[in-house]
Amino acid sequence: MSEAFSKAFKHVSEQLGKGVPEAVMMEKMPEFRDGAFVVNRYIPATPPLLGMALKTPIPGITAAENLGKIERFAKRRGLRLFIEGDNIYLVARDGVRRALLRPDLFAATTPQLFENIGKTFYNISPDLVSELETQEGFSAAIARILADKMLVTKAVVALFIILTPALWIAVSSFLTESLFYPRWAMILSGIVGMGITVYVVRLYFRENFPELFEKIDTALLIPNPGQEKKRSRQLPLLKSEQ
Repeated sequence: MSEAFSKAFKHVSEQLGKGVPEAVMMEKMPEFRDGAFVVNRYIPATPPLLGMALKTPIPGITAAENLGKIERFAKRRGLRLFIEGDNIYLVARDGVRRALLRPDLFAATTPQLFENIGKTFYNISPDLVSELETQEGFSAAIARILADKMLVTKAVVALFIILTPALWIAVSSFLTESLFYPRWAMILSGIVGMGITVYVVRLYFRENFPELFEKIDTALLIPNPGQEKKRSRQLPLLKSEQ
């Protein structure tokens, strides 16, 4: 998950909490860096978008041959394309803009989407997953699984729980008859063991996998009074949908 995006999200949240006008936030947006990724743009919308302005524009982003790749990328995330001049929006089914791609900038509402777009279409710290992202067939299926970092993290959590000794002690307490302790004592010890397992696992993953407990989505940002009326939540329908 992009740390630059997370830092920018917290900054914007604090600024909105102080009542700073969005026009001022746009003008004085600082840079937040995480390796090659930089978040230096705030785009008012509902929800707002946080993005990276490029020093060197990439004209090929809006090329016809690239639009098919972007469309596949979007569909795999339950999104669709809406093109407005040089602006390519990734839009949710309810019409909410979730990301923006254009030659000189890209932006999104979540750090995961922001990072995936940067790696896949702007060649920012690309990896094997981003290279497979726009391909079709079996390799594309693998890319979708690997790209879902939250799914991988949850799998690690499940494996960690299964291998936790306290869990097996708790299970054995439930299943094993004791010659020295009454049944209720064994059940109670099993419950205590399960509680210890949950506590230890939660403590470990809160420290090492904060994304499991902290949701970062600009949809959670609360705009200043009066600003909401200036925003447009939904895009106009495409001709094919009218």
